[in-house]
This record gives sequence, C-alpha cells and structure tokens, in this order.
Amino acid sequence: MTEIIDNNTLMDLVIEKHNKFLGAFKSEFSELENKLNALKKQAEDLKKEIETNESKINVLNEKYFLFFHQAKKQREELSNNILDKMREIKAPNTHDIIRLCGRIEEFEKKLQNSRNIEDEDKAIAEAKKLLYDFETEAGKAGIIVTFKAVIDKLNEANESHRELISIMNKPKNDTRSAKELDKQTGEIEGRHNWLKRRIESHTNALAYWDKQKGGINVE
Repeated sequence: MTEIIDNNTLMDLVIEKHNKFLGAFKSEFSELENKLNALKKQAEDLKKEIETNESKINVLNEKYFLFFHQAKKQREELSNNILDKMREIKAPNTHDIIRLCGRIEEFEKKLQNSRNIEDEDKAIAEAKKLLYDFETEAGKAGIIVTFKAVIDKLNEANESHRELISIMNKPKNDTRSAKELDKQTGEIEGRHNWLKRRIESHTNALAYWDKQKGGINVE
C-alpha cells in the first residue's frame, strides 16, 4: 500500500529534519566554542608569561653579577680608607689587614664568574667571615668599621641568582605547553568550523522552507 503525502506534510517533515540537525549541531558548536575560547585564553596567558619570564631572566642574569660588582667596589673603598688610616697611625696589624684584603679578593673573583649556586654559597660564606675578621682587626687599631652594606649586597646578589635558577627552565617548559595547547586548538577548530558551515546550511534551508509555507514560523 502506498501512502500519499501532501506538500504541507512533506515540508513539515523536511523542516523537522533540519530543526533536529540544527539543534544537535548548535549544542555541539556551543560546547566546542567554550572549549576553544578557554584554550585560546590559556595559550595567550601562557605566551605572555613566557615573554615576561624571558625578560626577567635577562635582567636577573645581569643583576646578580652587577650586585657582586657593586659589593666589590664598596668593599674596596672601605678597605682602602681603613688601610690609609692604619698606615697613618702606624698600626702594628696593618699587614694582617692587607693579607685579609688579598684573601677577600680571591673570593670576589670567584663570585664575579659565579655560575654554580653551591660554590657561590661557599664563597659568600667565606667572604663574610673574612669581612668580619677585617672589622675585628680594624677594631684592634681603634678604628670602627662595618661591612654590613657590602654583606647586604652579597645577599642581594645571591637571592637574585636563586630567583634566576628558579625560573630558568620555565620559558622552555611553558613553550612546550603552549605548543600542546595550539595543537588541541587546531584539532577542535576543524570540527568547530565544519559545524559552523552545517549550522549556516540548515539555517538557510529552514528559511527557504519557511518561505515556502507562506511565512509561517516553523521553529
């Protein structure tokens, strides 16, 4: 037995089919749209962080060497002033002070080429001890001096170096993560763009069949 379908019924079936596809496609499209926006935002934030850390690494790489250099200059200025005073008063332990200066300079040279944080820690500890010894020897000659500013600068240099080490590999690791995010974005965008075309196609088809039915709202 053959069922005869009139034009209106046929159009209703076609419209129903398009609405069914449209509903499913819009739901998936919306879900993918949210995922894409989240991935793009995450990738954008990560790339900004990479730029920030790369810039910070460049600054810190110069900063801690600069602090060591400043500490050396401050120490030399103080040492020379004390030595001048001790020579002036003919202090008997002047040679002890000169010897301490020579030993301090050895550790300053190590710090100027510092790359290994453990060696740096040892060199700073030794330099501090010698600076305290210098203060003691100066005190024996009746001269009060403090190397606190120099020691503070050494600590600043050490802290800057530690901060540098803590973020040194971050840009490289974040770059890998950013590439993975870009890959995920590319995979989703293929389906996302296909859904967009299908939604447009079904929307246009519905508009056509709506017009055929005399402008009756079928959605």
